[in-house]
Formats: sequence, C-alpha cells, structure tokens
Amino acid sequence: MIRQGSCGSYSNCQSELGHPEVEHRYQCYQRLITISQSARAQKGFTIIELMIVVFILAILAAIAVPSYRQYTITNAERETQARMLQLQLELERWRSTALTYKGFVPQIVDSAGKTDYRYTDTNNTIINVPADSGDNYTYRITLVDGDTTGTPKSLVKGAGVDNVTGRSWKMVAVPNGDRYIKNGNKIMLTSPGLRCMTKDAITVKSVDCGNNGQVW
Repeated sequence: MIRQGSCGSYSNCQSELGHPEVEHRYQCYQRLITISQSARAQKGFTIIELMIVVFILAILAAIAVPSYRQYTITNAERETQARMLQLQLELERWRSTALTYKGFVPQIVDSAGKTDYRYTDTNNTIINVPADSGDNYTYRITLVDGDTTGTPKSLVKGAGVDNVTGRSWKMVAVPNGDRYIKNGNKIMLTSPGLRCMTKDAITVKSVDCGNNGQVW
C-alpha cells in the first residue's frame, strides 16, 4: 500500500509514479516540479560566470572612459576657439572706432548673465574660459600686443605703453594643467590671420605653432 505524503524525495516519487492511483501520481509530479524549481532558484552564479561579467565590464570601461575624456577635451577646445573668435570681433569693432587696438578691454558675461568689461588679472592680459571661473578654468587666454619681440605688452593704456602699441594683437590659449583638459591643444590666433593649434608648448612669444601645428 502506498503511503499518503510519501513523496518526500525524488527517488520516492520516481518509484510511486507507476502506481495506478492517478491522483497520488499527479501529486508526485507536482512535488517533483516544486523540488526542481526550488533547486534552480537556489543556484547562484559560478566563479567563471562572475569573471566573464567582470571581464566584459572592464572592456566597456576601457573603451568608454578614454572616449568620454577626449569628448570633454574637444568640447573645451571648441568653446575656447569660439571665445577667441568672439574676442577677435570685439577687437575689430574697437579698432573701427578707436583706429587702434590700444585700450581694448574684453566683454565678460558671467554665469548669471551679468555683463562687465575687464581682464581676469591686474596686468590686463588674461581672459579665463569660462568667464569668472577662477582657478577652475579650462583654458586661459593671454591677449597682448602683436609685437612680442621684446617683453609682451598689454593693449591697455598704462605705464610702458608707447605709440607703437595697438597696431596688432596676438592671443594664445593654454589648457589648465591641473584639470582633465591638461592634454588639450594650445591654441593661437593673431590679427594677421594666423590660426593654429598644437600639443607642443607655445607662449605669446612664439611665432607660430611649430612643425606639429595644425590649422583650426
């Protein structure tokens, strides 16, 4: 005689499935399904499966992180180039009325939309990108008189500024060496129309961007 509730294990159910009592056989099938589902639910990831997941994530990170970093650098370079072109327009507008670049002061619009006219530094040569970013700037533009054979001079009137100052100008933008942008290009723009950028080190005294320079 078959005992009710004797399907406590897989082997018991297997032996009783052939019994003519259909109802009890059905109960055994149900118990087998429950046991099988419970076993599958309790099964976790194997070490190999976890290693495969970690490996895939590492590959994705190796691709995504450098791409995102280059994307942010390119955006910062384009923002700086746009600012330099804007300064060029302001310089030409100033010259059209003053007949010289001497005395030019850039327009600054802060994050709140407030407009002012000033340089970032007291020497009247520095313009930060973004404006009013302090030491957290991405690029720092140096704007000076175009004659840089001697000591670079500010376009603003003051001590040491002679009548020759203001006939031309030069801008050089350098990335912030303490931020992610440090590997960005150095960018140059001059009143005669030179537009170049390079990974090499340049200053406002540089004639151009060197052998590795490229036009932007």
